[in-house]
Amino acid sequence: MLQMDLIRENALTAVEDLEDGLRQPLTPLQREELLTRLSTYRRIAAIGALLAEADVLAFRHDLRLSATARRELLLSDSDPAAPIRFRCASRVEPLFDALAAGEIGLACDLAQHSPPRWVADEEFEDDFRYADFLREHLLAEAKAPSPGAERALAAFQQCSGDSGSPRLTVCEALSLGAQDAFDAALEDLLVEREAEFRNKGPPLHPMRFHTERHVFIEGLALLRLAEERGLRVQPEYRMMPGLARR
Repeated sequence: MLQMDLIRENALTAVEDLEDGLRQPLTPLQREELLTRLSTYRRIAAIGALLAEADVLAFRHDLRLSATARRELLLSDSDPAAPIRFRCASRVEPLFDALAAGEIGLACDLAQHSPPRWVADEEFEDDFRYADFLREHLLAEAKAPSPGAERALAAFQQCSGDSGSPRLTVCEALSLGAQDAFDAALEDLLVEREAEFRNKGPPLHPMRFHTERHVFIEGLALLRLAEERGLRVQPEYRMMPGLARR
């Protein structure tokens, strides 16, 4: 896939530029922005490697580095007077990167250092509640739901109401270890994801569009959590190739 080769090459060039920028004197907010962008381009490069060359090692390597950049951001000193948009808990993409790469320990690090409170001016509440459940679920490190995960799930349920959110249903299924509910919710999430790309129109970020429409990193992460919970997963799913989980 020639286009994917080019996308990966361009993403890695962006990574080099961002890493050069991070070596310059920066304010805390500028540093957080560059680290956030670094995660994005590492994810693009990862998917490009998988699609262009079926290179699973490069795929996992770049996803791990995406998550590592997020960990660096969360552990860095912040400016109390600056907006915290880049630190919001709902910025879960690097957490999904860590899980999709099989880096459970790194994912737990991100969960441990993610903000535990909703920032109303910077993120939607349902996005935060989803992230908060995943954080508590990872920190519990147990097959059974923890009090923290139960609290987070109840808050997510209250926030979502009757919206029919497939992400809420996924969380409920993970909490209960409910196989059929998880399978159905994952299918609903895939349908929603496909519709998002079908209806998006001209992409604001073409490299993300042309990679993420083929590989669903969040879905791969949820499959990893399902396996950790003792649920069965299929060898292949659309947008979540088995190759990426070997």
